[in-house]
Amino acid sequence: MSWVTVIWSMTAATCLTLAGVHLLVWLRARDSWMNLWFTVGAVAVAAHAGFELALMRATSPEHYGTVLRWMHVPVWVILVSFVWFVRLYFGAGRSWLIWTTCGLRTLALGLNFWFTPNLNYRAITGLRPFPLWGESVSLPIAVTNHWTLVGQLSSLLFLVYVVDASIIVWRRGERRKAVVMGGTLALSILVATGQSALLVWGVVPLPYILSLVFLAIVLVMGHELSRDVLRAAQVSRELRASEQRMSLAATAADLGMWEWDIAGQTFWVSTKSRERLGLGESEPMDLNRFLQKLHPDDRETVHRTLDQAMKGNGDYQSEYRIVLPGGEVRWIAAAGHMNFDAAHSPVHVRGVSMDITRRKQAELQVQQQRDELAHISRVAMLGELSGSLAHELNQPLTAILSNAQAAQRFLARDPSNVEQVQEILTDIVADNRRAGEVIQRLRRLFQKGEVERQPLDLNELVREVVRLVQSEVMSKGMELRTELAPDLPPVVGDRVQLQQVLLNLVANASHAMMGAAPADRQLVVRTGYSAGEGLRVSVTDRGCGIPAGDLTRIFEAFYTTRPEGMGFGLAVSRTIIAAHQGKIWAENNADRGASFHFTLPAAPGGKT
Repeated sequence: MSWVTVIWSMTAATCLTLAGVHLLVWLRARDSWMNLWFTVGAVAVAAHAGFELALMRATSPEHYGTVLRWMHVPVWVILVSFVWFVRLYFGAGRSWLIWTTCGLRTLALGLNFWFTPNLNYRAITGLRPFPLWGESVSLPIAVTNHWTLVGQLSSLLFLVYVVDASIIVWRRGERRKAVVMGGTLALSILVATGQSALLVWGVVPLPYILSLVFLAIVLVMGHELSRDVLRAAQVSRELRASEQRMSLAATAADLGMWEWDIAGQTFWVSTKSRERLGLGESEPMDLNRFLQKLHPDDRETVHRTLDQAMKGNGDYQSEYRIVLPGGEVRWIAAAGHMNFDAAHSPVHVRGVSMDITRRKQAELQVQQQRDELAHISRVAMLGELSGSLAHELNQPLTAILSNAQAAQRFLARDPSNVEQVQEILTDIVADNRRAGEVIQRLRRLFQKGEVERQPLDLNELVREVVRLVQSEVMSKGMELRTELAPDLPPVVGDRVQLQQVLLNLVANASHAMMGAAPADRQLVVRTGYSAGEGLRVSVTDRGCGIPAGDLTRIFEAFYTTRPEGMGFGLAVSRTIIAAHQGKIWAENNADRGASFHFTLPAAPGGKT
């Protein structure tokens, strides 16, 4: 076997081997179009090598012309496949150059089959032998066809495209890619185009050896693609290691992971999440099934949170209860992020979930303890209000006794005065209701019970408290007055808890004025608006004021400035106001005394 046959056969075999490898890669990853274009180009180079070997073995001018005509088909495939490979590999280049190059090469292919014998020659009159590596090969004696310039121009445009794309890649910072791939392609195209032109125009008497040049391009392309495959394998190993680390971290943190394919309406949940939802390992999961697992009171909230995330920036956070098959209720905290397509439509959600049942139980226990502390504080206040309570109840009870005695006298007369007795009975009913209202207010204030949020009239709340403490304050020689802003919007809160806050502040203010002169014992309760914070209630006294270092400490638990104080009245008040999304603070007045303020947000729909 001659060296010519060996070299060209090895060229074809090498190209076909590389093509087979990358065809398998493409079959496993159908979106890897670079591998497909490389496969097509490598097969075309192998075919081109076979046609070149057939040209060297041609026995007649007609045989040579026919082989050269059909050799233009793999040349067209090589150029088109290499153009699109470069486009995908570089991710750069001008589109008009691509389409012009492919268009000219397609035109050249059409002209090739239009002319006889082919695009390169108008006529082939004979063959002559040429020694090549110890063997004689055939060279044509022919007349050049000037339309061959179309094919040569398409090759030059391909060269321009490669150089232009390489410059863009170089400027983008990918210099190795620009030098290795761009430099090899540019040099190879230049050599191939130059050799072809020299042969066709009869400048240099040589056979076609373009396959060797194309082989160099295929080897460089294959090397670069192999590097990408190796890099992808390395990334895959790193990804598996990262997944293992993430799985270990999720297990250590007791996290469950989940994914929601919105377009396909399918769920993937980890084993931990399945355990929490009470799902079997192979049990299917979708959005409706997930919602059915939720506590009925939480389904609408979770659905609304998902809708808000879809319409917003995609961040999702929620806390909800899961009802297990046995009836057990578990609290779950979930967080995730949505991915959007180009039209900002949500397509995918990934997230994690955590069992927070213990935390919720602890929060419930803390809340119960806070309620107990608040109740103790209210009970402790009973002693301070005893005088006011006695006065509030003594007045209607005394009136009832007096009216009852008068009724007895009227009934003892002959004849009885029925009309006056009826009026007396009406007064007795009114006084009884008055006493009943006092007792009812006390029961609401001192009874235990769950927090009950409802819309409240802040001014009416102040009036109720003032009626409760008015007598006690007056018995200490103090004046209590109110300055209530009209037409305040309602607030949402628990009536008893807010009354407790106001009672604490009034009690502290009255104690602060015990040592003041009688003329200065003035206590004012005001309501009004607070810019940007909703509604404000202020309790102002003209007492001794608060030491500067204690203005913030007075709200700490068990801190008190009174020898007989327990030190949790103001701490409880701060907790109550914070639970109502408000703020409480104290400040000294400009002249004397101090003022306590707290703010509450207006109810939804109320104007501030």
